[in-house]
Amino acid sequence: MAIRHLLLLPLLFISMSPAQPVAQPMAELQAHPFFRTEQYPRWSQMTPQRALRDVHAALAEAARKQAAIAELQPHEMTFENTFLACYESDENLRQVQSFLYHISNIASHPTWQRVMNAMGNAIAEHEKSRPNPAQIWAVLQQAAAAPFMQEQSPARQRFARRILDDMQLSGITLSSEQRARLVEIEQELKQLGYVFNSYAAQGASRWQLLITNQSELHGMPAQWMQQASAAAIAQGSASAENPAWLVTEQSAHQVLSLCTVEETRRKCWIGVHSAGTMHAMADNEPIIARIMELRQEKANLLGFRNYADLQTRTRMMGNAEAALAFVNDMLAHSKPAWDAYVAEKLERHSRLYGRPLQQINPWDEAYYDNMLPGRAPAFHAAALTPYLQADRVLDGLMNLWAGMLGIRFQELPTACVARGAAYPERHVEVWHPQVRAFAVYDAESGGHLGSFYLDLYPRRNKRSQAWCMPLRFGNPAPGGGVGTPHLACLCANLTPPPRQEGHPHLFTHNDLYTLFHEFGHLMHIMLAHGELRAHHAMSVERDFVEFPSHLMETWIWSPEVLRTFACHFETGDPMPAHLADMLAAGLNHLPIQQHIYMLCSAKLDLEMNMYYDEKFKGRPLDEVSAEILAPWSMPYTQQPPSVMRTMTHCISDGYAANLYTYKWCEVMAADAFERFRREGLLNPAIGAEYRRTILNRGSSVPAAELIRDFLGREPTPEALMRRYQPHTSPTP
Repeated sequence: MAIRHLLLLPLLFISMSPAQPVAQPMAELQAHPFFRTEQYPRWSQMTPQRALRDVHAALAEAARKQAAIAELQPHEMTFENTFLACYESDENLRQVQSFLYHISNIASHPTWQRVMNAMGNAIAEHEKSRPNPAQIWAVLQQAAAAPFMQEQSPARQRFARRILDDMQLSGITLSSEQRARLVEIEQELKQLGYVFNSYAAQGASRWQLLITNQSELHGMPAQWMQQASAAAIAQGSASAENPAWLVTEQSAHQVLSLCTVEETRRKCWIGVHSAGTMHAMADNEPIIARIMELRQEKANLLGFRNYADLQTRTRMMGNAEAALAFVNDMLAHSKPAWDAYVAEKLERHSRLYGRPLQQINPWDEAYYDNMLPGRAPAFHAAALTPYLQADRVLDGLMNLWAGMLGIRFQELPTACVARGAAYPERHVEVWHPQVRAFAVYDAESGGHLGSFYLDLYPRRNKRSQAWCMPLRFGNPAPGGGVGTPHLACLCANLTPPPRQEGHPHLFTHNDLYTLFHEFGHLMHIMLAHGELRAHHAMSVERDFVEFPSHLMETWIWSPEVLRTFACHFETGDPMPAHLADMLAAGLNHLPIQQHIYMLCSAKLDLEMNMYYDEKFKGRPLDEVSAEILAPWSMPYTQQPPSVMRTMTHCISDGYAANLYTYKWCEVMAADAFERFRREGLLNPAIGAEYRRTILNRGSSVPAAELIRDFLGREPTPEALMRRYQPHTSPTP
């Protein structure tokens, strides 16, 4: 299909109606609740049956619109009825995809998964049967060379080039047989991805160890033993007369830290690392091999040497070699700090073991670290919790960015209603009573920039972790600027409110990190109002998407910032000086092991997608992974299985050959934060410049130009590397 790649681009959505919550005729909602209707969707109207009906209606609509483009004659062509029409032809399909993806995240159920699968199959069949991809390509090629294109703004010309690039990467120039094969590859990759995810979830999550001899759990606290005994009884594996203790993946981590019996620790370590392995009877290695084979075939079909080159073609890096060179350079810069960390750990374990060690048992690591920490931690996260009252944190977060970015937040009245029931007028419908809704306005003009939902607490069938995603993108105003507002959601699984009244609702420092990180994405989504709707925040280069979130999360280490909202929940006293000092030190003493883990994962991700045939094919995955990462591996007596066995990001979720983007965005964010720190972390002048040069522009200019405009130069890694300084160990 000519615009197949456009259908699959992540989160390219559509315009909304006026800013205020207004009623929509029920007949229209019932007709197509997944299409673009009112600004605030009626979630209760979105049923699986209507979803499938709307998918097919959207596909038929796209076919009609694309057929009209294919029939255009040269004298009829304009920018609006060619490139812009091509982008807008499948806007309702993108909207259905957006809502379905959101629903699958906040209310996971097998029924919705079947709907998602059916939608994917319908799109694949639609693509295979499309008769006019070559005609659309010919029309756009003619339009690109037409005189009217020279009259378009640079942002519009950039948009047209991206349309052509995306279409070419989707296989538009291939023969009909090659395009059919490309669709087959995509379908098989999708099915393999489901299998991979299933296998990755098995093993560790289902692993259990039943212990009948209490002495094998020597050192475990009484409360843990009671819970393990109750779990064994509940499973039917024990009774009061025949006691036993059940260890699960969740409880095994305490065993690794506290149990004095090495063999028990060894069994637990193997168990928690069993996901995606033969040990769990769910071996992902052959699945990965087939995925890599198909990716290579796809890349070759499209004219690329390997899949990593295909993936990085439209990124800031430009090609796989540049991405791998960046990762290798970061690993080289990090080696001194990593070697110091490894030497310190070996020395500590040698003292406890009673003899010099060149290697350590991986199942002993947490146990010995717990017995004798090598240094006093620079940062005690728990000490901050009494100062992080949930409501104050949320208010403080919004007040901070309202002042910095020149915006205003307004909470909207919400209602959660049953399917088919009426809801109060001028209320925003939400999918759960805990969900809140907010509108964002420009402080100076009063223009409605966007609205968002906050869904912050865990519940059954809700996806784990945290994410921020656009639900719909607004139209720009004629001539550019703010037109109709965007719509987004910020979802997380933060510390929930206490069940007992009178108990304070406190966040952890990790909750704070999650909020600031996801709020970085949210502000990008809300404030990006480019010349075209397609210039939205999430259409920037993939290796720039995480930059605003990595930048904003850095504020949680600033005493100056936290003092604006961090007060003790009982006394109201501000955060004391010793905690402020601890925070300030924490940013420059981040855990080097997490940094190295991400870089090593990124290196392995790139190497697999660049050199699978040369380095991996026909050899054990764990063995090759260990060889490649040997200089940055802890000297264990037994290396864990390859991280790729469970790395859904890289194997099944669209981040293949792109894991490096997290570190690349960290480099840019750390460099940008240094400018904020020099000119004032609460300085609205630099906040306004950040909004103007980066957030507002979306993808209307290349990401490299955005960061250069803000920094005044190319980004460098020095600021990030200062955060991973080697620690000094106290004298024992």
